[in-house]
Amino acid sequence: MGKRPNDAGGRPVTDPRAMRALAHPLRLELLDQLAVAGTLTAAQASVRVGETPANCSFHLRLLARYGFVEQAEGGRGRERPWRRVPGGIGTPATHDDETTADAARALTDVMVERHLDTVRRYRADVQPGLPPEWLDLSGHTNVITHLTLQEARELHDDMIAVLTRYHDRSTDPSRRPAGSRPVRFFGYLMPLPPDGAQDPA
Repeated sequence: MGKRPNDAGGRPVTDPRAMRALAHPLRLELLDQLAVAGTLTAAQASVRVGETPANCSFHLRLLARYGFVEQAEGGRGRERPWRRVPGGIGTPATHDDETTADAARALTDVMVERHLDTVRRYRADVQPGLPPEWLDLSGHTNVITHLTLQEARELHDDMIAVLTRYHDRSTDPSRRPAGSRPVRFFGYLMPLPPDGAQDPA
C-alpha cells in the first residue's frame, strides 16, 4: 500500500525542499488567504497579512517554484494576481530517508501550532460576532472510538471525501453560491496505545 497523506487534500508533498518552503507561517497564511479570496496580487495580499508587497511577492514566487500557487490571468508584475493550484496539500506520515522525515516533522509542527493558534484567535475575535445560525455550527468535537486498522483507513478516507466535497470553490470563486462564507475544519486522527494510556512525558 502506498504512503497516505496525513492532511486533507490531494497530492502528497514528498520533496524535503518543498516541505521546508511550506514550513513558514507567512507562506501558509498566504495559501489560506488565496483559498478565501480566490486570487490576490502581492499588494492585495500584503493588506491581508500585514507584510510589504515586496515580501509577499517573494514568498508567492517561492510557493510557485514548488507548485503550490500559480499566476492567474490579468495584471502585470506585482499587480498580476496569484491563485492556489487546485488540489489539496498532503504530507505523508512515513518516509524512506531521515532528511525527508525531518523536513516533514518540521512542517507538521509548524502547521499544527498554526492550527491551534488559529482556533485561539477564532474563539477570541471571530466567534463572538457570528450570527446565531452560524454560531450554532461552530465549535469543537472530540471523539474516542475503537477501530481496526481497516476501519480507521475507511473512516479517514470518508472524512477526507466529505471535507473536500466543495474544495473547488477555494480556487474558483464563481462556484461559490450566494450566502456562502469561508469555513475551516481542522481534524487530527490520533491512534492511541491499545490500553488508552498516554506515553510518559
